[in-house]
Amino acid sequence: MMARPRYETQKDLDSEQEIATFLSQAWQCKFIKLEPFKWRVDFLLIGKSNTFAWLEIKTANMRFGQWPHTIAFKKIEAARALVKTSGYKFILMFRCKDALVYHVWDFEKEYKFEFGGRTRNTRDSQDIEPVFRIDPKDCQKVEGF
Repeated sequence: MMARPRYETQKDLDSEQEIATFLSQAWQCKFIKLEPFKWRVDFLLIGKSNTFAWLEIKTANMRFGQWPHTIAFKKIEAARALVKTSGYKFILMFRCKDALVYHVWDFEKEYKFEFGGRTRNTRDSQDIEPVFRIDPKDCQKVEGF
């Protein structure tokens, strides 16, 4: 079985770094980039008084509120293990065409679940998978980005 190609581009990494640089000042925290195959999430945040959080950044090729946000089931499964073991929250960050927004995942909440994913510009068969949907009303806008 061949390994799946890595679709994350330098543009994606540059966008992540731009967000991390902005938020590190806005939120007064340090962003530690994590190795993706080992940790499955993008960053560990270290705040004042050694507070921590896990963070995943997604680019949403849409205007904020146009559609629900999507996150792969496997990503949430990995985040659940990190949260359960560490006790620190998991934050999803979505960079939309017109806004930067975030959602703090609530593992007690029931999110919309479906078999879907990247259906418009599918790159390979693994782009269609079990996913969760996050309603835009459950997201907070980051001002000033």
